[in-house]
Amino acid sequence: MAKVIKKIRDRQTQSIQITYFNNSSAPGSEVFVNNATVDIMNISLQLLKDLYSMNTENEWVKWIAQGFEYDINFRFEVSAKVAKFLPVKMIRDWPVLFVVDAKRPVHSFRRHYVSRAAVADIADKSVVVLTQDQRLTADAEEIARFKDIQLQVRMM
Repeated sequence: MAKVIKKIRDRQTQSIQITYFNNSSAPGSEVFVNNATVDIMNISLQLLKDLYSMNTENEWVKWIAQGFEYDINFRFEVSAKVAKFLPVKMIRDWPVLFVVDAKRPVHSFRRHYVSRAAVADIADKSVVVLTQDQRLTADAEEIARFKDIQLQVRMM
C-alpha cells in the first residue's frame, strides 16, 4: 500500500515534454501513469482541427482523449502563426493550456467587458483572445499595456 501511495504522490510532481510530428505514433498510456503534466510541443494546425472535431481516427486525438480520462494537465505549445487559428471555444472550454512559443499562455474570457482584475491575474506577455463583441475596460487596457499582453480579436 505504501508503494502505491508513493507512486501517486510522485506522479503529482512529474511532467514530460513530447514533441508532436505529423507522421509519428502517439506515445503509450504509460506516460499518463507516470506524469501528471504533459507538454506537447509543435502542435500542428491539422492536429488542432482533428482535436476540435474529436476525429478519433487520428491516434494522437485518441491518446489525448485518454489523457483526459487520466486527469492529465496538458500544455499544448503552438507557434504564433498556429495560435491565430485557435478556436475561442477550445481556449475557454478545453482542459488544456495553450502556450505560444513555449512562454506565452493564451487566455480568453466569457464576459462582455473584461475587467482590470481579470487581466491582472494573468502572466505578463500572455496572449488574450477576444471576440468582436468583447471589450476591455479602460483599466484593463492600461494593465494589458503595462504587462505587454498581446490582444487578438476573433470573429468567434
